Amino acid sequence: MLYLFLAPDEYLLGQRLAQLKQALGDAEMASLNLTELDGARTNAADILYHLGAMPFLAARRLIIARGYLANLEGRLGTAKSPNRGAQDEARQVLTCLADQPAENDLVFIEEKLDKRRALWRGMDDIAGIEKLSRDGLLAIEEMATPDARQLPGWIVKSARQDGIAIEGRAVQMLAAYVGPDLRRLRQEIEKLRTYAAGRSITADDVKLLVSDTSEALIWDLTDAIGLRDGRKAMRALSALRRNDANPFYLLTMITRQYRIMIKVKDETARMSGNEYDVAGRVGERPFPVKKAMAQSRNYALAQLEAIMDRLLTADFAMKSGADADTELDILVGELTMPRLRN
Repeated sequence: MLYLFLAPDEYLLGQRLAQLKQALGDAEMASLNLTELDGARTNAADILYHLGAMPFLAARRLIIARGYLANLEGRLGTAKSPNRGAQDEARQVLTCLADQPAENDLVFIEEKLDKRRALWRGMDDIAGIEKLSRDGLLAIEEMATPDARQLPGWIVKSARQDGIAIEGRAVQMLAAYVGPDLRRLRQEIEKLRTYAAGRSITADDVKLLVSDTSEALIWDLTDAIGLRDGRKAMRALSALRRNDANPFYLLTMITRQYRIMIKVKDETARMSGNEYDVAGRVGERPFPVKKAMAQSRNYALAQLEAIMDRLLTADFAMKSGADADTELDILVGELTMPRLRN
């Protein structure tokens, strides 16, 4: 079988290649029937030689070519200045791929291919990648890293495949805390499954076990400040300190959240939209934009700008010798005072 893996995420690619390697059978024999080729250093003759070779004491062979098609595509040249050698090689490859041995698998791994070029569309009367796919001779698999919209669905699907139950809020929190690092997400899911011991994974489990939750905790702090809830704000600040967060880092992150609020408030005043739309326009990730859209409603734009001035004052004081933790306590106290209400 022929495969084309496009724009592969490192984790997804590793998982898929592991499946194909497992199909080779016994691990000791598998290594004798596996060939990996660097596309920049190989040619059609190498690929077709390995593709035509018989498996050795096994049912199948697996040939992996990384970047070969993109390299060949780049060598083909243009209509005005074609590279005849590369064109002959492309014709040779495409012709042979349409009649590949059934007992061997060939995998092309490519970051990107131009669907307007000859390799994709075909050459003369020779089928290109597009037609090979339509005819069932080549399987094209898109393996891009899930974006912010897709990530919660990927977490649910990944957990479900292993019989792991996870609550919706825990899914959203896990996506926000870890982001699109699929390998780390899988590690965190496994850790959470062990802790949950058969029950559904909850948001509290994620809060307790998943590392680097500072951003979400800082949003808890800014949320409490926006509500002028001094007690809740100080609890959030204490939680951040328990995570050994440096006070200068905390001030930087608090300042960042208010900058996002200003950007979001200014943008939504001009044009509405959901968090994904607004995130694209202001150049931020959807999770902090969604939080900022909700929290910025507690402020007039002038108040947000005044808070930014106060944060600048706190930064100067901390860098001029004031006790950093005390300065943060005073800052949070001032920002939650009732006189800051609309």
